[in-house]
Amino acid sequence: MSKDCEQQVRTVLQRFQDGYTLRKMDAVDEFLQLFVQKDTPELIGIGAFERGGAEWFEGLAKIREIILSDWEYWGNVTLDVEDAKITVNGNSAWLTTTGTIEQTNTFDAAMPFYLEQMASFLSDESKDVDTKLMEATHYGMRRLRERAKGMGHKWPFVFSAVLVKEDEWRFHTIHWSMPVD
Repeated sequence: MSKDCEQQVRTVLQRFQDGYTLRKMDAVDEFLQLFVQKDTPELIGIGAFERGGAEWFEGLAKIREIILSDWEYWGNVTLDVEDAKITVNGNSAWLTTTGTIEQTNTFDAAMPFYLEQMASFLSDESKDVDTKLMEATHYGMRRLRERAKGMGHKWPFVFSAVLVKEDEWRFHTIHWSMPVD
């Protein structure tokens, strides 16, 4: 039973990978079926550091927004589906794996989007001036570093997730993380 469940979870991970490979904008709602529908799913991005802050997405509507943004602006995402470590315990499963994001020409196309995000850091009335400047500077330095590495550079990341079995296995929580370099 456990090996069967493990394979089912691996299949869901492969479907997630397929979505990021194909990037069918008109199929995003179908892609969102990979997430829990009865509970509030979370997707925590590489820049997240506080719940509800930048890159911490709760609920299907917010996850939909970031998925569409990823598909439009991110490079080629490759998850190591085959070697993912998957643990199943009843109706819960968790997994960890590695992957890469290859820088493509979408980076330059995303520059207006990135500048808009930096402007939102600076205009956030809930934060003090020092915090605004630190967030915008850090974000901007990341973009400059990406630009300097150039087309074709592959950035490593770690991908971890919790899945819940409803009618089928679905993602409850996803966390992307990148090493500090």
